Amino acid sequence: MRPLHVLLLAILVIGLIGFTTKVLTDGGEAGGSSATTAVGSTPAAATGNQTPTTTTVAAAPSEPKTARDSIELPLAPLVVRRPAPTYMAGAESPANQPGLAAGSYVALDVEKNQIVLAYDDTQRRPVASLTKMMTGLLVSEAGNLAHMVTVSEIAAAVEQNKDGLIIGNRYPRGVLLYSALLGSNNDAAAALGEDLGGGNYGRFYRQMNRRGKQLGLTGTQYASSSGLNDATNLSTARDQAILLARALENPIFARAVRTWRHTVRWNDTGGKRTYENHNKMLQTFAGTIGGKTGFTTLAGGCLAVAVRRGDRTIVGVVLGSNDVWGDMPRLMNAAFKRAS
Repeated sequence: MRPLHVLLLAILVIGLIGFTTKVLTDGGEAGGSSATTAVGSTPAAATGNQTPTTTTVAAAPSEPKTARDSIELPLAPLVVRRPAPTYMAGAESPANQPGLAAGSYVALDVEKNQIVLAYDDTQRRPVASLTKMMTGLLVSEAGNLAHMVTVSEIAAAVEQNKDGLIIGNRYPRGVLLYSALLGSNNDAAAALGEDLGGGNYGRFYRQMNRRGKQLGLTGTQYASSSGLNDATNLSTARDQAILLARALENPIFARAVRTWRHTVRWNDTGGKRTYENHNKMLQTFAGTIGGKTGFTTLAGGCLAVAVRRGDRTIVGVVLGSNDVWGDMPRLMNAAFKRAS
C-alpha cells in the first residue's frame, strides 16, 4: 500500500473515532439528566396512595448539612378532611340553656357531625390539660410504644402534677402516654413532646398546630405539650370537641382514655406504678367512653368527655367551670334529649 493511501486511511479512522466519542458523550449526559429527574421526582398518583410515617429534612446540595437537618420527624398519617360541624336548629344558644357554670361549652353529635348545644363555643380560652389530648394523639399516631424516651432537665423540672421523672433516665413511650393521659402528669407530657420534637419543644408545637389544622381546628394555637402555658396556648370548646371526636378514631388513644386504672412496671424502683384516670365520668356516668380533665387557676375547670348511648356518640366540652362534675352530666343529658 502506498504511503499516501496509509495517511488517508489513518485520517479517516481518527475522524470516525472522534465522531463516535462525541455522540456517546452527549448521550451519556442526557441520559444522566433523565435518570436524576426520574429518581428525584415522585408521581402524584404514587404520593397520594402512600402514608408517610417519618421524613428527613435534607439541606440542598450546595448548603452545609446541620444537626437539625438530620433529625427524623414523625408525621401524622394522612387524614380525611371533614367539614366543620353544623348547628342543629336552636343549638347556638343566646343564653346558657342547661344552666351550666361553664364559661363556654359545646355538645357535638359525632355521627351527624352536628352541634347539638353550644354557648360561646368559639371563644378562645386557655384549656389547661385538655392540651394533652393533642400530645396523646401525636404520640399514639407515632406508635412504637416501647421506644425509650430520655428525660431532660427541662422536662423533669416542670410543675405539678408530675410523675417524678428522673433526669437522664429512660422511660417507655407507652408508660409516659398513660402517665400524661390518665395521671395528667406534666413532666410526662413535656418529655413526650421533647422526644417527638427531636429535642426541640418549638418543633413539637409546630407539629401540634399542623395536626390541628388537618383536623379542622380553626381557633386553636398550641404552645405547650402539657397545657401549663395559659398565655399563648389557647383553644375553643368547639375545637376541643372536634379534636376528641377525631382522636377517638385512633385505637391507641381511644384505649388509653377509656381506661380507668393502668399498672406499669416502674424501672426507677424496680416495682410497679398504677395510674388512675382523673376523668370521674368513666365511673359515674353510664356510657362514658373517654375524655380528659384539666385545671389551672386562669383556665378554671376544663373537661372533655365522649358518651355513647345506643348508636349515637356525643362529645361534650366545658371550659372555665367551677363545677365540671355537675356541668358535664347536665350538658350530656340535655344534649341527648335534644338529639333524640
